[in-house]
Amino acid sequence: MTSLDPDAGTAWTPAAPQRPPLPPGRRIAVVVLSSVAVLLVVASVVLALVVRAHRTARSDLAEARQSALAAGRQAIINLDALSAPTIDRDLARVVAGATGTFKDQFGKSQATLKQLIVSRKTTSSGKIRSAAVVRSDTDTATVLVAVDRTVVDSTNKDGVVQNDRWKLVLEKHGGRWLVADLQGVS
Repeated sequence: MTSLDPDAGTAWTPAAPQRPPLPPGRRIAVVVLSSVAVLLVVASVVLALVVRAHRTARSDLAEARQSALAAGRQAIINLDALSAPTIDRDLARVVAGATGTFKDQFGKSQATLKQLIVSRKTTSSGKIRSAAVVRSDTDTATVLVAVDRTVVDSTNKDGVVQNDRWKLVLEKHGGRWLVADLQGVS
């Protein structure tokens, strides 16, 4: 409801009621509670970011473990699948999956191995019995592989099954897992 201001001759509107100022103790409480609320929001955001980073790192590690395990299994299959008619291709496949010490050692023995396989008319194949990653990060892994290797050659026409256990150290190079070291396990 408006009324006329008798002195000005204009419409006069009463002012909205004013809140009384907060007592000093309540003012401090409001500031402290507001600060705590802001800190809780910041802490929640930081915690969410940390949890996300942790989950991403775990996912990356799990993916690396699976990739390294698959590469280790394949490396042993490649090493066990040597045949006289395809020896050059077979040896090239092993070298393509190698790096470091293993590549050097295999390169030095490759000619002797080729000569032996060709002279005996050898054909071999492997069947993975079990494999596991025993240590890994996103760039290196140690894999244990148990394999039954069947070897048929001029001295064993029926074939001989050999049970081998291998410890492979794998390194990731250019997105590929390569065998850096290979050792027999007894």
